[in-house]
Amino acid sequence: MQKINAAKQVLTDPEKRELYDRIGWEKMQSHIDDSDFPIPGFAENLFDIFKQKKESYIKHSLKVSLEELYSGATRTVSIDRNIVCVECNGTGCRDGVSCVCNNCEGTGVETLIHEMGPMIQHIRCACSLCNGDGQIIHPENRCKTCDGKKLCQQKKELDVHIAHGSQHSEMIKFIGEGNQTPNGETGTVYVILEQEPHATFTRKDDDLIMNMEINLTESLCGFQRTITLLDGHNILINHPHGKPIVPDSYRCLKGYGMPNRHTHTNGDVIIHFNVKFPEENFIQTENQLKQLEEILPPRMGMKLESAEHYEEVKMMEYDSFEENSHHGDPDADGEPAGVQCTTQ
Repeated sequence: MQKINAAKQVLTDPEKRELYDRIGWEKMQSHIDDSDFPIPGFAENLFDIFKQKKESYIKHSLKVSLEELYSGATRTVSIDRNIVCVECNGTGCRDGVSCVCNNCEGTGVETLIHEMGPMIQHIRCACSLCNGDGQIIHPENRCKTCDGKKLCQQKKELDVHIAHGSQHSEMIKFIGEGNQTPNGETGTVYVILEQEPHATFTRKDDDLIMNMEINLTESLCGFQRTITLLDGHNILINHPHGKPIVPDSYRCLKGYGMPNRHTHTNGDVIIHFNVKFPEENFIQTENQLKQLEEILPPRMGMKLESAEHYEEVKMMEYDSFEENSHHGDPDADGEPAGVQCTTQ
């Protein structure tokens, strides 16, 4: 309970918590003193708590497909973890007996004194002799299995159950499957789902966004398309004539997106349309032009005054401005930047 209260003081004190998050437990020892806590010796015990917590957990990234996030799946991952040496039972010694470090008297922490004129500064840091362990193992007494390190490496396989509708960066916890520490609790394994790019869909929350290219005839006269959803079944789009789809527009298929296991609803499939126009000179005869003009809406009427003089010019193809270019800013040659006309 005393250790919990000490840890609570760091976690609830904004200044101490910010210092711990920024510099870690080892460097924080030089900024904190036993006088900060109501019970002597708490500072050393407190740092042992945070050191164990930071070193015992394991993070593992798991690449998953959008289909697996949609329908759910079970994957097996293999992790490397530290376990307490069974040969020496985590003591690091062949005979199971270690010696208390004389430098820190078993605390794992030493205090360095720096004199700066009339000022004396006390700095706490990990013991330089035992590396903060508090104990010394003589070379001839080291365990042969772990070489006195108290821990051994082990490969551990875990079955990761991916729930349907899981999110990118979602974290799945395996409590008690992480690194072991001598005389301490076993840590947690955090498996982080990492969504791989999909050939058709881009995910945004519970919605799935896709691109679809249609030609001008389909845009004006209607079309049919099939879409294969992430669960493998096909749906048919039968868009009627008389409802033109303009370039760079969107349509929505309600309820065909990602499932949400919390709300028990599905997001939408959002289709971004690209309308492909005919190639140049697709009209071959005057008769074809006349037929097309009879079908399409009439041109905008325009009357030219016979008394006025007009200079007739020819349009050229134009590459659009880059998204972040400065329109109209002159380049090194004095020409407006971003304007590129294709010579024909």
